Amino acid sequence: MLNLYDADGKIQFDKDREAAHQYFLQHVNQNTVFFHNQDEKLDYLIRENYYEREVLDQYSRNFVKSLLDRAYAKKFRFPTFLGAFKYYTSYTLKTFDGKRYLERFEDRVVMVALTLAAGDTGLAEKLVDEIIDGRFQPATPTFLNSGKKQRGEPVSCFPAGTPVDTPEGPKAIESLQPGDRVLSHDGSFSVVESVVENPNDQPLVSISHFGHKEPIRCTPEHPILVWTTREVETLIEGDGADPFNGFVWLAAKDVQASDFIVTAAPLQRRERRIYDLMKYVGSGVYEEVDGLIRKVNSDLKHRSKQRHRMRFVSVNRYVEESYDLGLILGWYIAEGHVSKRSGSDGMIANGIHFTLGAHELEYQQELGAAFKRVFAADLAVHHSVSDQSVRMICNSMVVASLFLSMVGTAYHTKRLSHDVLTADEEFQRGLLDGLFRGDGCCTTGGMMLDLVNPELVDQVQLLLRRVGIVSTVRQYVNQAGNVTGQVFVPGLPGTNEEFIFDVGKNLHNYLGRKGSSRKTYQVVHGRHVYGIRELKRTHEVPATVYNLHVDGTHTYTIRGTVVHNCFLLRIEDNMESIGRSINSALQLSKRGGGVALLLSNIREHGAPIKNIENQSSGVIPIMKLLEDSFSYANQLGARQGAGAVYLHAHHPDIYRFLDTKRENADEKIRIKTLSLGVVIPDITFELAKKNEDMYLFSPYDVERVYGLPFADISVTEKYYEMVDDSRIRKTKIKAREFFQTLAELQFESGYPYIMFEDTVNRANPIEGKITHSNLCSEILQVSTPSLFNEDLSYAKVGKDISCNLGSLNIAKTMDSPDFAQTIEVAIRALTAVSDQTHIYSVPSIEQGNNESHAIGLGQMNLHGYLARERIFYGSEEGIDFTNIYFYTVLYHALRASNRIAIERGTHFKGFERSKYASGEFFDKYTEQVWEPKTPKVRQLFADAGIRIPDQNDWRRLKESVQAHGIYNQNLQAVPPTGSISYINHSTSSIHPIVSKIEIRKEGKIGRVYYPAPYMTNDNLEYYQDAYEIGYEKIIDTYAAATQHVDQGLSLTLFFKDTATTRDVNKAQIYAWRKGIKTLYYIRLRQMALEGTEVEGCVSCML
Repeated sequence: MLNLYDADGKIQFDKDREAAHQYFLQHVNQNTVFFHNQDEKLDYLIRENYYEREVLDQYSRNFVKSLLDRAYAKKFRFPTFLGAFKYYTSYTLKTFDGKRYLERFEDRVVMVALTLAAGDTGLAEKLVDEIIDGRFQPATPTFLNSGKKQRGEPVSCFPAGTPVDTPEGPKAIESLQPGDRVLSHDGSFSVVESVVENPNDQPLVSISHFGHKEPIRCTPEHPILVWTTREVETLIEGDGADPFNGFVWLAAKDVQASDFIVTAAPLQRRERRIYDLMKYVGSGVYEEVDGLIRKVNSDLKHRSKQRHRMRFVSVNRYVEESYDLGLILGWYIAEGHVSKRSGSDGMIANGIHFTLGAHELEYQQELGAAFKRVFAADLAVHHSVSDQSVRMICNSMVVASLFLSMVGTAYHTKRLSHDVLTADEEFQRGLLDGLFRGDGCCTTGGMMLDLVNPELVDQVQLLLRRVGIVSTVRQYVNQAGNVTGQVFVPGLPGTNEEFIFDVGKNLHNYLGRKGSSRKTYQVVHGRHVYGIRELKRTHEVPATVYNLHVDGTHTYTIRGTVVHNCFLLRIEDNMESIGRSINSALQLSKRGGGVALLLSNIREHGAPIKNIENQSSGVIPIMKLLEDSFSYANQLGARQGAGAVYLHAHHPDIYRFLDTKRENADEKIRIKTLSLGVVIPDITFELAKKNEDMYLFSPYDVERVYGLPFADISVTEKYYEMVDDSRIRKTKIKAREFFQTLAELQFESGYPYIMFEDTVNRANPIEGKITHSNLCSEILQVSTPSLFNEDLSYAKVGKDISCNLGSLNIAKTMDSPDFAQTIEVAIRALTAVSDQTHIYSVPSIEQGNNESHAIGLGQMNLHGYLARERIFYGSEEGIDFTNIYFYTVLYHALRASNRIAIERGTHFKGFERSKYASGEFFDKYTEQVWEPKTPKVRQLFADAGIRIPDQNDWRRLKESVQAHGIYNQNLQAVPPTGSISYINHSTSSIHPIVSKIEIRKEGKIGRVYYPAPYMTNDNLEYYQDAYEIGYEKIIDTYAAATQHVDQGLSLTLFFKDTATTRDVNKAQIYAWRKGIKTLYYIRLRQMALEGTEVEGCVSCML
């Protein structure tokens, strides 16, 4: 450990370097696995599933080794003991038992670079240089996980070409669009919310069952609904699962030969339809006479002799869905087609034709009689001697058009329409009878039907299943070389055998079903289940696979087989949103993410539910549930889950919300670990300034009146309007007492965080409203609400926020040989993080990330750099430098994002409605001069060789952005940083140091001493701590940076132990007036211990 002072009272900085050196000699080197060479090491780490083969396979082995050589050639050494200790305890790859190290710092840097570069060797080399040299440091999730095999979550999807059942017949999964409908487990046709395209690196699993010989191929993790007699747990509750009766969801890889695949059929039923055939008539004049449609003769010469055209076949105007209509349609599917002719509107239907065998006299009579009963028209009969066939024809365009609308024409393209699939059962039984009499044939064990139309055969099986008939399907190539589908109805006693005898075709062949069928197909509790024919892992590894997000049921079917769509948060004012948000928080927390949730839209305590007064419990019970959830999701034991909740200042529960953090709060309401944040609009400050009351508005009433959630309303704009609106319940409190309460609570606990709502949204260049921040108050992005069904499935996937962070070391960036390149490499690295981040378990986060490509480039080591250059933090020169540095970073960050947009030919969703597209964002840079105000800062940039952008640079950039866009919706956010600062030997974020020598407690080793970066015994005066500097200079520094950062900056305020609540209120007002967007913690100096044990944001610091 560091002996702080020598005999002369000077700090012994060399002792810290010696401690780091001894840590390697005595611990790291002795506990690192030895490899003879790089090939041996790489082969071992891949073979033993430590490294992702797919990352390394993007490059040649020689390049990977050269990149490792490049990193090791830098001869990196940790300058402090704490930096080395943090790296080896928290980041490096260890053996599975956690006892030995498999990586050095250089190895971790190389794997991060290889992962983010995604095959781009040039970018990989640049990333290694930027990270090893300390200029860029990815945030913990990236630095910790990149390239490691044991991370992430499996993908559950199907390959392209997989046929999904729709009302129009099977469609390839990749061809579906949002809004299409698919058959679900409950027999309904449900709406596709989104089609998800995922990269894949897993061999597919193939499952074929006796219901359909064509196998289902999917990724190993995809949930399949099965019926089993095994004692297994279901992966998913509900959505067709019924474990008590053996129906469970299993991953495809876990299905066994003894299981049965569950299938579905369209079960939606509608009222029996009566068709008005007048809608199918073409051009001309028609009228109804005695219930028949007749065409009026337009020939003036003969009109007096003959009002109606005799060549037009008159038919019944109204036709009811009946067994007879179904029978005719079945014969049409099997043996019919529609003839067409040229008309004024192009090719039009001319008539309907049936072709039967000359020997099938009974069927000819049956078809003709049914046609006469339904349409009141006769079928003309034409005998063909050459092929011993009989053609039965009705030259009615009306009837032909009806049949076209139902199933189409041509033997290989007919499909059953949605109307047919959901029609009356009597009609459908007629259809099946006609179809099987036309093209079916009895065998000894059942009845089969062959059609050169496999997709139609799949639909026929769905129809058979709908009426309770068990069937199997196979495909084969017939003698003519055509792919043919065959459906077989086995002669099972009951419904199946009754159907066979009802069709009655070739019954002399039928002997009845022999033997047991229980291993091949059964009907269990009304569901048709089929035994497994074959299970195998294939060698097929498609690069891209697909999944669907299905509205309501979140299931869909593939040839009848039931499969699942498996997939900063807003909580809306309903039980479904509350339940789903808690689930999402758990999912995110277990993946190591800090989670912030908005509670402003939840109705207040005592609000009515279903018009019954005093029923709502308000926000407190939700907070307690969330706190317990985060404590449970402890991220594999590494640390407790981290969460924050935000509430609007004008929510009626605001005092109850704040009281949960009081030290003397009742345990029933006390919130111990959940962080609190308050959203404060401008009107609140104005009311306090005037010493007026502030009204609190019922979120339920506000949404009822305005049609928008409370959080999406501008309280500043609508305040007096809502005060005067008698439809909105409201209570009032004193505005100044509210701020006094905030200050008291911040004295007690450091909470709440504060977001200045109107300041944030005035600076927001993106369409939409920012309603809350994150766990560290630096992420400020637009979110939109999701809608949920009662079963917690998504009715509409909204847009929530993912934080893709990394930070620049200001000192090292100023030393960069190419400042612009350092910024661009960092932007490209974070863009890769965004592109490679997939959180399928929370679709709103996944959707938000995919649409926005939002990133957050942060900064650290401001105080370290200023002190190195002998500039006082918060001085005129310090603020001048901060302003010009962030100004210059912004220019290069925008330019890099613009280049990515040009390269990829796309921009973030909604760019065209942003202030970037309108050019408004650039006005302050093109209309005024930004340059250093002090000679010192001007000289710093000149000495570093960094050119400060001028107005012409901004005009050119504006022109390019307006023409091509930018790829990233958001670019900058300054987190508090923490562990990454120690590894990078930087002062945290852009706030001042909290002590010249920081004292931390680190697990079993006890106290660890950390000297501020660049500090020597000769420049100690420039290392004033945050408590000495005071809040004004800190706020001034942050304000200089804020004007160039599109998101937020995590700003902690530090006070001496003599401070009062009035001092805190003055600081809040000063921050608001200076344009600060958010306030993080309030910290009071603790005099019991010299130095500071820093406590901060779990998700962003680490």
